[in-house]
Amino acid sequence: MAESVGMTPDFVRLMLTGDHPGLADRRRRNLRFPSDPRCKLCAAPFAGVGRLVFGPRGYGRSGNPSLCMKCVEVLRGFGLTGVEIPVSLVFSDVRGSTTLGEQLRPAEFHAFLHHFYKLATQAIVSHGGLVDKIVGDEVIGLFFGGISGPGYNDQAVSAALDLAERAARSDATPSGAIPAGTAVHTGEAFVGASGPADTVDDFTALGDAVNTTARLASAALAGEVIASQAAVSASSATAESRECRLVDIRGRTEPIEVVVLRQATPRVSAAP
Repeated sequence: MAESVGMTPDFVRLMLTGDHPGLADRRRRNLRFPSDPRCKLCAAPFAGVGRLVFGPRGYGRSGNPSLCMKCVEVLRGFGLTGVEIPVSLVFSDVRGSTTLGEQLRPAEFHAFLHHFYKLATQAIVSHGGLVDKIVGDEVIGLFFGGISGPGYNDQAVSAALDLAERAARSDATPSGAIPAGTAVHTGEAFVGASGPADTVDDFTALGDAVNTTARLASAALAGEVIASQAAVSASSATAESRECRLVDIRGRTEPIEVVVLRQATPRVSAAP
């Protein structure tokens, strides 16, 4: 992230939408240095040789294990928390995780989810997104101009398809494929720091677009990738010759039409 602290809301917006190249450029440069784990926002490395280079420059890990001290410092600048910008989101969660948790020993279930987290993270990051959250059996990817570039909508779609392909492979885990359902949605979201005043608990996206993507992902079958019409219209994906259906969203009076970008995989399941 930019090294200066005195940011105005307009400057934050330019950084996050990609109209100011600072954040995206910094992420690209930082990704050249090994190694993971990294700062969620600027991609400064926290381990290996990269840590030795970035740590003395103020990019060491902060109290939040997902953010470096430099990004926390900038996010706290003048109490600016974030702005509303266009984003694309990818949600993917494991179908039948409760049953799997019953069938597998706790350590085995933990290892199973770890494989899912790893492959989902690789798919999201390799397509220019950042991992917004890992919660239970769900991984959330966030794409917007400031980190992903002007093609962020296409990159979100590509990440979703890549994630589904990786999860459906027979070697996704030692016990087999991962029955993940995945959804892509595009809309306005509040993007920035979360937490009480004068704190930075995380960098995340909030709003109806986020909630809608979560609901769509819960409606996706194992191995399936579905995208809202908004996501399809904003990307180079097409609904032509693809299955379309309506998905009821809790709290909404009207269902949302989705396009099936990848068909469900028959009997995608991890053997206990």
